[in-house]
Amino acid sequence: MQRNSRKYSDFADDLAKQTLEKLIASVNSPPDYQAAMLELGRQLGRVVGASIPHGRKCLIVSTAEDADYLASGVMESMQCEHEMLAAVFWNNHYSIYDASIAPIVHQFIQPGFEYADEIVVVKSIISTSCVIRTNILSLIESVSANNIYVVAPVIFFNAEDRLRSEFPTNISDKFRFVFFAVDEERTKAGNVIPGIGGQIYQLLGMHDQPARTGYLPNLVRRLACL
Repeated sequence: MQRNSRKYSDFADDLAKQTLEKLIASVNSPPDYQAAMLELGRQLGRVVGASIPHGRKCLIVSTAEDADYLASGVMESMQCEHEMLAAVFWNNHYSIYDASIAPIVHQFIQPGFEYADEIVVVKSIISTSCVIRTNILSLIESVSANNIYVVAPVIFFNAEDRLRSEFPTNISDKFRFVFFAVDEERTKAGNVIPGIGGQIYQLLGMHDQPARTGYLPNLVRRLACL
């Protein structure tokens, strides 16, 4: 089933399509939305994990808002076959002079990240490239990974080419995109249609961006205590 101009990737089986539909249907219920995003993470994690040789050290990179749901689902599916490390970034995402920027104001990165064999960058939706670009740039000089997986339930139709163009070929050649759906429409406010249903912060029950509220993901609380 397609909504508007939505197209599905070869990674999207019937379960993935159903979960995307459930996500959109849950926009008025943060607990249901959180559960659907967690499940999408599990499904994406199974796809990524199956493409990585057994026993690799994988650095899962996410924003603070995605850490407890999408990223945790990815890690849950991959942890039996691979060693997991996490990097969580608090990006202050805003626009200025028609440009979108997302500086990192806080970060949590587990020790040993520089020895990761694979980088898995997780984002609830990839519309512009600024958040992904910023977070990859913050790590790329320290981690000599074999591949950089860019993982999301939904991407905007030109997001892959746009992100590749932001990096030299020795980096962009490592990119491996894993997503379930591609959308081609936006609202006047810039939200992708149907995308993930709107702004991720409110949909997950947050008041604003974690960088502006001091939100601390449970994933970080747990890993910081290990």
